[in-house]
Amino acid sequence: MSHHADTSALMSRDNVTQAPGAGKMLSVALIAVGVVALALTLIGGMTGDSYAARAAMLNYHIGFIAVLAVTLGGMAFVMISHQTGAGWSAGLRRQFENLMSMVPICAVLFLPIFALCFLSPGLLFKWMDAAYVAGDPIYDHKRAYLNMPFFAVRAILFFAVWAGLAFVLMRLSLKQDETGDKWLTRSMRRFSAPGILLFALATAFASFDWIMGLDFHWFSTMFPIYYFAQGILAAFAAVTLILLVNRRAGRLQGVVTEEHFHDLGKLIFGFIVFWAYISFSQYFLIWYANIPEETAFMSRRRTGEWMSVSVVLVALKFIVPFLVMLPRPNRRNPVILAAVCAWLLVMHLVDFFWVIRPELFSSVARGMGFSWLDIVGPIGPVAIYAGVLIRTIASRPLVCLKDPRLPQALHHKNYI
Repeated sequence: MSHHADTSALMSRDNVTQAPGAGKMLSVALIAVGVVALALTLIGGMTGDSYAARAAMLNYHIGFIAVLAVTLGGMAFVMISHQTGAGWSAGLRRQFENLMSMVPICAVLFLPIFALCFLSPGLLFKWMDAAYVAGDPIYDHKRAYLNMPFFAVRAILFFAVWAGLAFVLMRLSLKQDETGDKWLTRSMRRFSAPGILLFALATAFASFDWIMGLDFHWFSTMFPIYYFAQGILAAFAAVTLILLVNRRAGRLQGVVTEEHFHDLGKLIFGFIVFWAYISFSQYFLIWYANIPEETAFMSRRRTGEWMSVSVVLVALKFIVPFLVMLPRPNRRNPVILAAVCAWLLVMHLVDFFWVIRPELFSSVARGMGFSWLDIVGPIGPVAIYAGVLIRTIASRPLVCLKDPRLPQALHHKNYI
């Protein structure tokens, strides 16, 4: 009886929902910044030379790929938590669901890229330029896969899979908020089993098409795992920040505790190591095989200014956060946790800058060619995404209100 009363008090409206109008001004400001950044990127691309146009699109592409990775990372965690029946995460899952529900926004952000593939073939993906690939034996070998109609069909299919998964899981979760039907938990678990398989296939082939496809000569079987590691690490960082901000605003008191932040800190620490492991494994396999089509990717990023970016990425996305998150007290300290998460989100963008931006020039002799477009380009999609996400968070309860595992989550304790 007392246990039920305690749970009811913690689930009071003032504790599990944001105040009316919360975040509205920030949301509008971010969307406005995003629109201005998009306009500047468009102007910069249209008024410069052919390299400026390609730089504009590559940098926009960096922003899109980065926010898509966060969305897919959230979706992966939602389905994994359903499959494992993890009780501790019941109080956190809504924020991962909010990330997952951003699939339609990602689809809208993809539209300029999709349209450009038909309006200006070859500007972003060189294999779309018939003159560029004429007589190329590698392209001839991949022609059955790398062609415009099939590319379009795959893109539509990817978003259909992601949107379908997000819609069903979100609808069932919100329905449970209203009805308290415990059997909906089983429905979400059963749906997530084939959902994970469909998600993995769609995400893997999307990474082939939209990132590896920038250099169609290059191929790495490790890359989909690398992209997954980037996305789920960024999703953990984003959700941790969202929860910390809401806790500071007086919400989620007693619902999301130091114990939950410690768990998130452990997951962040673990996926920092996982990202580094996958990164090294990919590099090691390419180095050991020494196949020209594969080594070109790493050679470009070990030359000139790009070598500096490579060193910075290893130091600031792995070594520094690894050392900071190693002590147990740091993983339970909200200030340190917030700083690390914010930094990891910055490095998330730097990571995709390192992956995508070197494709601007075909010759490593041109160097990096850094310009203002490298700053403004990614800001557009990132700011719009963040603005819409803030409004999405405010529109729903901050917690899965009637998840049957919620009492377990409220009394969760860490012993390691």
